[in-house]
Amino acid sequence: MKSKIVNYDCYDYDYSTYWQRRQYENNAEHIVLRKLLNKESGNWFIDIGGSYGRLADTYTKRYKNCIILDYSLKTLLKNQKIIKNHFPNTSLIAADAYQMPFKKDTFDGGLMVRVLHHIQKQDECFRKVSRIIKGKGIYIQEFPNKIHIKSRIKALFSNDRSLKSEEPYQQPTTHLEGAKGDGVHFLNYHPKYIQNLLEKNNFQIIQKLGCSYLRIPILKKVLGTKILTFLERILQIIFAKTSISPSIFLKAKSLGESKETKYEKIENILACPICKSPLEFKGDTAICGKCDKQYIKKQGIWDFRIE
Repeated sequence: MKSKIVNYDCYDYDYSTYWQRRQYENNAEHIVLRKLLNKESGNWFIDIGGSYGRLADTYTKRYKNCIILDYSLKTLLKNQKIIKNHFPNTSLIAADAYQMPFKKDTFDGGLMVRVLHHIQKQDECFRKVSRIIKGKGIYIQEFPNKIHIKSRIKALFSNDRSLKSEEPYQQPTTHLEGAKGDGVHFLNYHPKYIQNLLEKNNFQIIQKLGCSYLRIPILKKVLGTKILTFLERILQIIFAKTSISPSIFLKAKSLGESKETKYEKIENILACPICKSPLEFKGDTAICGKCDKQYIKKQGIWDFRIE
């Protein structure tokens, strides 16, 4: 069965408007990523599902060449000028996480934030990520936590034992912004479930941090963003080894063979997303000699989406 892709282009949804009202959560995630990336550096870095470049300031100064990959071509086109002005070492590519158009062992680092809740086949996705992260490279995975403190309290009073299961939990989507409907995947995960899948796909977990501990509407109104952000820094330290936060970040290291790759141009790292064969470039067209598939660069952005 083909994996379902949540295509925000179909909803004409502007993801940046979502974050205009969530400055506390944005600050919290930046705090986590700056900690996790503090001593990292390298040549190529990928932000899978990076949208309009919200998190680009956490990695673009640490890696020489950065890629923002997102399935929403509309979002990439709309924000391309702003992203390139602020982060000139960043290239944008339209593709999905199941069929990423890169050569094996390309990236020294990568992350996926606020994306996994839409991923239907997590094992397949991690297998594809493992393929492109080189040995000793780092990968940061964020996911919505199924067993956060609020859900535990609710389960206690309702005698709900479903939290004991490590299987993903499908959230109701009627109240969510963006992609909605019965066919949309919006999953919460047990930390052990994600950790086991990452380890299965040749990653070693080296650090874990909780995030957005104070994601409660009334607190936002009463305390405000500045105070919440201050408290967030403290809570991330105190509860770092727990699993009570709504969001969790896992930093993992690839256990694959370490290879020195000297890719300098984006054309050097690209491959056919279907068969992974080398591509021949003719102007704004990339041609796969093996499967005869063609891909087009649209207004400076390579479109590798598979219909």
